[in-house]
Amino acid sequence: MSFSITYGLLFELTFRHNYFLNNGEEIFATMSNDDKEKMLKQFDTDFFTTIKPTLETCNLFKNYKMVFKKTKTGFKVYIKVKETDEAYPFIKTPVDLNLNFLIKINDYQFENYTNLDFTLNQLYLFSNVKPLTEPVSFEYIPKVNDNKLISNSYLVSQETTVNLISTLEPSEKQDVFGIISLTLKADNVAGNIVTNGGKMLSPNFKIHFDNRKTLWKYINRKTAVEIATNTPKPLTRSGYVELDPITDFTPSQPADSQYPNPSVKSIIKVNSDYYSEIFI
Repeated sequence: MSFSITYGLLFELTFRHNYFLNNGEEIFATMSNDDKEKMLKQFDTDFFTTIKPTLETCNLFKNYKMVFKKTKTGFKVYIKVKETDEAYPFIKTPVDLNLNFLIKINDYQFENYTNLDFTLNQLYLFSNVKPLTEPVSFEYIPKVNDNKLISNSYLVSQETTVNLISTLEPSEKQDVFGIISLTLKADNVAGNIVTNGGKMLSPNFKIHFDNRKTLWKYINRKTAVEIATNTPKPLTRSGYVELDPITDFTPSQPADSQYPNPSVKSIIKVNSDYYSEIFI
């Protein structure tokens, strides 16, 4: 007599970041499928984040026979399913079951190339259920096919932040950038992970960061003359952004001038504008 234990996909979380996936001024979303695959082969969330379930969620995994599996583009959560119907969990799960995951940043330059505001007193929350302390304008976590980039709208209030941090163990509270909080039954049908009857829907959620765009300031070391582009330009790891000396600067520069693209290391903020400094 033999038997096997079968696990089914409960849900998936996919990460994207345009700094790594755009190619110069070519946007990932508009690339051909072949080009998208090429960019994704070079992409790994470990470049900029550490993602892991909270200790409380790890205990829930044990109780409900779930498995957390990290991937290059995010993670998947599997659950033991019934032998007679693999669309249903083996252990009946309450629809209000809530699973939480911590996002911590492991690249000190993340703030430089990510188009977000950063604050010590507020967290980014990616959830399919609105906290009571958030307004009706609360932004729910997108699905993988949603054409939506993460913005400052996902930054929750200080009150919500305090409440979220208070649920963590002392060892988890340091350097938290954001929390992914998913409940099996969401506020809206589109965000549900299971049906009312407990059948798995296996949704794929998405967190897609945009790359920062900066004004490119060129500083001549010898003459101390500074010129900056008229409009912000995208920062990307791949590709090259060609500047037009005639139209990209005021006053116009000699037509034969060439300007290197900046790194993400030297960025300053002046009022509300971000500048990349390039010394030539």
